[in-house]
Amino acid sequence: MFSNFNVGHNKLKMQINKEIIVNNPNSILPYNVADIKRRGIRVINNVYQPKYKFGIASTGLGDFIRGSYFILDFCFKYKFKPKIIFNNCISKFLKIKTNGLNKINYLLNQILSFPNGNFMEFLITNDGTILEPTKDIRRIMYDYVDYLSLIPVHNHNVFGYCISYPMRPVSDLAKRYMRSILEPSNEMKLIIHNILINNFQFKYRDYTVIHIRSGDAYLNKNSSVFKKEYISKLLSHIDAVVDREKNYLIISDNNEIKNFVLEKFTNINIKTLFKEITHFGEGVVLEEEKVKNTMIDFYLLSLSSAIFSYSCYKHGSGFSYWCAQTYNIPYVCKYIN
Repeated sequence: MFSNFNVGHNKLKMQINKEIIVNNPNSILPYNVADIKRRGIRVINNVYQPKYKFGIASTGLGDFIRGSYFILDFCFKYKFKPKIIFNNCISKFLKIKTNGLNKINYLLNQILSFPNGNFMEFLITNDGTILEPTKDIRRIMYDYVDYLSLIPVHNHNVFGYCISYPMRPVSDLAKRYMRSILEPSNEMKLIIHNILINNFQFKYRDYTVIHIRSGDAYLNKNSSVFKKEYISKLLSHIDAVVDREKNYLIISDNNEIKNFVLEKFTNINIKTLFKEITHFGEGVVLEEEKVKNTMIDFYLLSLSSAIFSYSCYKHGSGFSYWCAQTYNIPYVCKYIN
């Protein structure tokens, strides 16, 4: 898995693990955290930036939050100090500022992405509800400890990029930590307050989000045409959950679909914003105004009472799912193709 690292492994260790794989195909590969502690590692940094070594591009914000939960769980369990770093323009909209990154540019430019995302299989029920996928529990910890044993150590710090699924339910401690990292700046708080109170006349936690993930092709301006069958399915699913007595906010990755929903449900109190957003990752050049609009969507999700998400992807939407996890919001996601 680490062909790019060009680092020799202990032959005896490899032989032992080879025998375990052959003789015990369902066993968990052994790992030794003491190996990395002996390297002097005390702080594990998960860094979110546009590119990593060998030109590897970052993926979405939801993926990064997911991987950060994996890091937090590992650090809390094995007594390392975790740090979550935003080395991109998202940091402009966060309360916590990371200073002095320019001093370690040579390290950040050499970050190796951890290659094991520990995803195994999508799980979708008969009615289209997307569940958490099955995960690799066999070799993920072995691979991660091996990864930490290979990457450079700087003043007891290692810098990496991980988007692996956490192996245990996310703890309240990890959620509180992540909420502190993601806390919006005072300027963003004022913007969100004005949108909710003055524009929408909504109260905090008094609205439900309808979140529609129609796909990166539209978001990247490669396509803007939707099949009638897809729109019909989408509106039917939304119709099954909306309540005329409640408030709704539409959050979507395109404005055309927002119009379809607004035109269909004229007798329900539904609000939305018509602003350009972006996808954080996959080589997309981040434009500050679009990033700001996307973070506004994230914070509006975080202040809702419930989220109904509809995705054209079998993996659902990490953006809304991990927001819901972080802020303890009831969440359902349906796969609609």
